[in-house]
Amino acid sequence: MYKGVNTTNPPQHAKLLHGWTPPTPPAGYRNLVAILAPVVGVPGKSHDWFLDYLDTETAVFASEEHQFDVPWPWADGFQPQPADWDAIGIPALT
Repeated sequence: MYKGVNTTNPPQHAKLLHGWTPPTPPAGYRNLVAILAPVVGVPGKSHDWFLDYLDTETAVFASEEHQFDVPWPWADGFQPQPADWDAIGIPALT
C-alpha cells in the first residue's frame, strides 16, 4: 500500500497547509488513506476525496466504527491528484 508513497515526517508539499500533520488515529487504526469516491448533488463534481483510517488486516475503515475528523491538509482551491497524496505520505485509493 505504501509503495511509491513518501513517508517523510513531517509531510512536505508546496500546497500543504503550513504545519499540517495527520491527527492521532482512532484506537486500532494506523493507516490514513485518501479515498476518491463518487458524490451526488455537488454541481460540477462527480467524485471527491475523503480521508479515513484503514485497518489493513480487516479492511475496515475507522469511519464505520468511530466518529472523528481529519482536517483537510490542502490550501484552499487546490485539487489534489493521487501523486499529491502520495507525496505527503497518504496512500490514494482510487
